[in-house]
Amino acid sequence: MPKPDPNASDWTDLDLLTVSEATERLDEELAAVRAEIAALTAAPHPNRGQLIAAEQRLALLGRARLRAARPSVVVATGRVRSRAEVAATPGPPD
Repeated sequence: MPKPDPNASDWTDLDLLTVSEATERLDEELAAVRAEIAALTAAPHPNRGQLIAAEQRLALLGRARLRAARPSVVVATGRVRSRAEVAATPGPPD
């Protein structure tokens, strides 16, 4: 295995996306999988295994799209908190 270049940027192999770019890519992939499912179901003898795999991929992509569209931080008085931190913080007494 070749040694990594110590002078190379740490960012050269990363594809950094904005949230809107990521959701656009997910929307494109969702459309492609929906088209694949439509083509599979329109076939005279659909391949059940391929259809199940495509439906599972569609469900996973749909969940990823929902997560990508949901904000991951909450602005609280004076600071920004992660959703995990907010969820772990007990609420006010009832």
